[in-house]
Amino acid sequence: MSDPDRTLARRASRGDRQAVAALYERYRAKLFGYLTRSLGNPALAEDVFQEVWIKVMQKIGTYRPSGGTFRAWLFRVAANAAIDRLRREAIRAGPELDAPAAEGEERRIDHVVSPEPGPERSGTGRLFARDLGLAFESLSNRQKSAVLLRHQQGLSYPEIARALSVREGTAKTLVHRGILRLREKLSGWAPSETNDEA
Repeated sequence: MSDPDRTLARRASRGDRQAVAALYERYRAKLFGYLTRSLGNPALAEDVFQEVWIKVMQKIGTYRPSGGTFRAWLFRVAANAAIDRLRREAIRAGPELDAPAAEGEERRIDHVVSPEPGPERSGTGRLFARDLGLAFESLSNRQKSAVLLRHQQGLSYPEIARALSVREGTAKTLVHRGILRLREKLSGWAPSETNDEA
């Protein structure tokens, strides 16, 4: 049975633009969804998505089917790019975020969106999504990537191991501990806002 990704990757590495376009269409939504969730910011995800796709096109000749699926290889490139960007953003935003503002100006931290829902974000589903997002942010970068690759992208543990450049047992542990942490954070979850229905 032939693997269409493998065939497309081989053709793309030879400069076949139709194969490049087919791979792009095949993975565009999944890759962007993964990056958006990993980075927590659609604008940042769009930027990193472009970086990832450029890297993929530059390095597609290094993809070896014997090393695993194209999907695992692609998400390894994406996971590394997301982690690198999170590190750079943390370094850049770290000490300046809460720095004192000049007279008449607000601190940068005052412009960060509050986790509290505004009037436009009501409803139990949105409250749960917000709290799940906050719980998700408590995970380490590697746990976030592992959980997303498993539960959002449907990668197998061997594929996750290849994507994150870890052993399969480590991939399982990262997913397991990430899910346990989410459960711990959300145990006994109840909406923090009450419904005004009487």
